[in-house]
Amino acid sequence: MFGHKTPIRNGLGPAAFGESGRWFAFTHNPWIPIMIASLAWGSAPAANRAILLLGVNPFTIFPLKQTIGTAVIVTTLALTRRNLRMDRETLVAGAAIGVFNMTVPTILFTLGFLVIPASIGAVIVGIIPLTTILLTHWVVPGETFRMARLPGLALAIAGIAVMGWAPVGEPSSRWILGVVLMTVGSISAGLGGALTRRYAVRHRNAPLIVSQYLTSTVILGLLSIPFGGYQGYLTIDTTALWLIVYMGAVPTAVSFAAFMWASRITTAARAALTGYFSPLLGVTLGVALLSEPVTPQLIVGMGAVALGIVVSDRPDRQDDRRRAASAGPPAAG
Repeated sequence: MFGHKTPIRNGLGPAAFGESGRWFAFTHNPWIPIMIASLAWGSAPAANRAILLLGVNPFTIFPLKQTIGTAVIVTTLALTRRNLRMDRETLVAGAAIGVFNMTVPTILFTLGFLVIPASIGAVIVGIIPLTTILLTHWVVPGETFRMARLPGLALAIAGIAVMGWAPVGEPSSRWILGVVLMTVGSISAGLGGALTRRYAVRHRNAPLIVSQYLTSTVILGLLSIPFGGYQGYLTIDTTALWLIVYMGAVPTAVSFAAFMWASRITTAARAALTGYFSPLLGVTLGVALLSEPVTPQLIVGMGAVALGIVVSDRPDRQDDRRRAASAGPPAAG
C-alpha cells in the first residue's frame, strides 16, 4: 500500500524479486500514488458540498468522516501486518501532520463550502501544490524555493483574486469569507504536505499515519461537542450518511495514504502534483452533479491556477529530463 525506501521483507519486494522486480517498479513509481490521490481528492468538493446542501451540520460531518477514515486506514494497516508500534518522536511528527494536513483543512474547507460552490472551492484547493512547494523551503532541508517558480505563484494568486469577486446577487462579504476560508485551508494543507515530506523519510509510515489520523479524529470529535455535532446523528438521512462514509473512506483515507506513499519516494514538489488533476475533476463533478454554473469567473480563475501549477513545476520537469538524459538508455536484457 505504501512506498518504501528499503527492501520489503515480506517476500513481495526487492528482497524477493530483485531491484528490477515488477513489485519494486510499482511501489517506486510516483505517478501511481499521485493519480490515486488526485482522483480521491478531486471528488471531495462535490461530495462535501452535496452533504451540506442536504442540511447536515458541519460539526456532524467532521468527527464522523474522520472516524470512518481512521477506521479504514488502521484496519488496512493491521490486515497488512504493519508494525504499529509508536515512539514519542513518531507520535509528535504524526500529530503535527494531522493538525495541518487534516484537521485545519477539514474544518475550513467544510465551512467554506457552506458559502461557495464546489467548483470554485475545487479550484482554490488547487493551490495546495504551490503552497507546499513554497513552504518546503523552510520545512524540508535541502529543498529550497527556486525563483523560477515565482511566475507560477503569481498566476495562482491572480486566479484566486478573480474568484474572490462575488457574482451578481451574492453578498460580497460572505463570498469573500468563503474564498478566504478555502485559501487558508489550502495553505494549511500545503504546510501539512511539507511536513509529510520532512517526516515520511525519517519515520516508519504505519505509525506515522496512525498518529496523524488519531490526532485529527480526537480534535475534531472534541470540537464537535460544543457545536451540537453529535445531535445531528439523530436526524441524518441515508443519502447524507453514505456520502459521509464515502468522504471518510476515499478522500480522507485513500487520498492521504496515497500521498504519504508518494511523499516517501519522491520530492514534495512532485508529490504535490495531485493539484494538476484534483481541481479539474472537482469542477467537473460540481457542474455535472450539482448543476453549478460555468461562469467566466470560474474559467479565468481555473485557467490561472492551472497555468500557475504548470509553470511552478517546470523546473522539476527540466531536472527529470536532465537526470534521464545523464542516466542513458536502460541496459538490455
